[in-house]
Amino acid sequence: MNSDPVVHSGIPAELVLRGVGASPGIAIGKVLVLKKDGIVVEEKTVADPAVELERLQKSIERSTYELEKVYHTAREKIGDDKARIFEAQLLILSDPVFFDGVKHKIVRNKKNAEFVVSTEFSKQVEQLRRSNNEMFKQRAMEIEDCKNRILRNLAEAKLKSRFEGTPIVVTSELTPADAVLLSRNAVLGYVSDFGGARSHASILSRSLGIPAVVGLKEATKHVSDGVELILDGYRGVIIINPTESTLRKFRDRKKWCEQLDTELMSEAGEPALTTDGRRVSVEANIELLEELPLLKPHGADGIGLFRTEPLIIDSDSIPDEMEQAEVFRKAVEEARPNAVVFRTFDIGGDKVFVQDHAEQNPFLGWRGIRMMLDRPDLFREQFRAILRASSSGKCKIMYPMVATLEEVARANELLAEAKKSLDSEGINYDKKIEVGVMIEIPSAALMSREIAKHVDFLSIGTNDLTQYLLAVDRTNELVANMFEEFHPAVLRTIKLIIDSGHDAGIKVAMCGEMAGNPMATVMLLGMGLDEFSAVSSMLPVLKKIIRATNYKSARKFARQLLKMDSADEIKKMLADYLKTRFERIYHTSVSEENLDQ
Repeated sequence: MNSDPVVHSGIPAELVLRGVGASPGIAIGKVLVLKKDGIVVEEKTVADPAVELERLQKSIERSTYELEKVYHTAREKIGDDKARIFEAQLLILSDPVFFDGVKHKIVRNKKNAEFVVSTEFSKQVEQLRRSNNEMFKQRAMEIEDCKNRILRNLAEAKLKSRFEGTPIVVTSELTPADAVLLSRNAVLGYVSDFGGARSHASILSRSLGIPAVVGLKEATKHVSDGVELILDGYRGVIIINPTESTLRKFRDRKKWCEQLDTELMSEAGEPALTTDGRRVSVEANIELLEELPLLKPHGADGIGLFRTEPLIIDSDSIPDEMEQAEVFRKAVEEARPNAVVFRTFDIGGDKVFVQDHAEQNPFLGWRGIRMMLDRPDLFREQFRAILRASSSGKCKIMYPMVATLEEVARANELLAEAKKSLDSEGINYDKKIEVGVMIEIPSAALMSREIAKHVDFLSIGTNDLTQYLLAVDRTNELVANMFEEFHPAVLRTIKLIIDSGHDAGIKVAMCGEMAGNPMATVMLLGMGLDEFSAVSSMLPVLKKIIRATNYKSARKFARQLLKMDSADEIKKMLADYLKTRFERIYHTSVSEENLDQ
C-alpha cells in the first residue's frame, strides 16, 4: 500500500508535536479548529453610567445562566462530585465585592462596562499568571473565561458549541466549559496549546473518557479544519498529516490499547503483591474533591498525597477551620478504610495575598513549612481541621519543604498545642495520628536518618528534589532539558532516603512524578519503596507491573542501576526492561523519539 503522506495544503507531511498526555486514549480523525479570537475592548467615556450598569447586570445574569447550564450538563454526564469544578466560576460571577468595585468605577470614571470589566478582571489574571504554580495559572484561566463570557454577552454575541461530524477539536486553551459543552457532539479528542495534566479541563476530559493532549504550545499554528491528525493521549503526542503506514500502526495500537485499558480496570482492585509475596501500597495523589470518585475504580489503596493549598487557590482567602475540616472529612470518608495523607499548605512566595512582597525566586523562598512556622495561627488552625476529620477515618499529616530537624520539632510542638486545645473543648480525634515529612530538599535527604527518628513515615517528593539536586528550574525553558529524574545522583539520593527510613523502622513513600512512571516501577520496588502515590489513572498500570514482578529480582535489578553513572544508560536499561516484559504498557507510557521503533 502507498505510504506517501496525505498532505493538506500548506502543512508539512507527518509533523510530530509533543505535549502532555492529559487524558488517555488514541484518536484518529479530522481537525476542527475552535478559534478563540481575542475580544477587542475599547475605552469609551459614556454620558449615562446607568445604562452601562444595566448592560453589565444583564451580561452577568446571562453568563451565570450559561454556566449553570454547563454545570447541569456536567452533573448529568459525570456526576455531582466531578461537576463541582464549575462552582468556583459561579462564585466568581456572584462575587458582590468584586462587582461592586466594577460598578463603582463605571459610575465614578464614566467608562463603558467592557473597559472596566476587562481592566479589573485582567488585574487578577495577570497577578496569578506571574506565579510559577500551575494551580494559580489554572485559576487565572478560569477567571479569564469568566471575563470573556461577560464581554461576549455585553457584545450580545452567540456562543457556538454544536457542529457536525466526529472531529478532533484543536484550540489554544481548553476551558472546563469547553470540555463539557463540546462533549455533547461526537468529539474524538481534544488538543490544546496550553494547559496541564492537572487542570480542571484535563480532569473533566478524563472523566468524560475523551482522549486529550495539552501543552503543545503551537498546535493551532500547524493545523486547519479537515487536516488528518492522530492524538496519542498516553504519551502526549499528536501527529499531523500522518502517512498511511503510520495510520495503520496507530489503528492497530488503538485496538490493543483499548483492550489493555479494559484489562487493567478489571484487575485494578487486586492487591499490589509481588510474585514472591511482598505487598506494597499504591495510592492516589489528590488535589480536588472532584477526583475522589476515581479512587475505588482505579484500585487506590488510599490517598498518599492530598494537596491542601487548592483550598486557598479556589477562594480569595484562607478557609477557616470548619471549612477545611468539612473538605478533609469528605476525603477521609471516600477513602475509608484506607488512610489519607494531608500535606499541610505548601504556599509562599508565589501566593500573592499571603505575602506583601514579591520574591526573586519563590522556589527558594518563603514557602511550605517555613511560611507556616512564621504563621503559627494558620498552622494550628489547619492541624485542628485535620484532627477533626480524623474522627471520621484514618488520617496522616505531612510537612512539606522541610530543611532542618528543628523545623520538624517546632511543627510537632504546634501540633501538640492543637491537640491540647481540642482536648480542652472535648472534641474527638485520633490521638495516635501519624506524622511524616516530605523529603524534597537535599539537606533533608542528607539528614533523613535523623529526621526518620522523629516521625512516623517519610515521603519522597521527586519533582522538587530533582530540581534542587541538579540546580535546574524545570519551568525555565533555557535549562528545562537538564531536568533529569533518572540522574544517578537523584537515584542514589532516593535510595539513601529509603534506607534511612527502614533503619528507623518506618515506611517510605514516594508521591512525585517518578512514582507514576511505569519505567521506574520495578527499580523503585527493588530499592525497597513501600508506597507509590500517583495520579489515579496510573494506579492500575503500577499494580499490574508489581504483581508480575519478583521482589528479589527487582532488588538485583536496582543494584545494577545504582552502579551506573549515566542517566542515558539508566533510561535505556529501564526502557528495555519495560519493553521486554510489559510491551503493551511500554507502548502506552514511554515517549519514543522515533515513533517507528
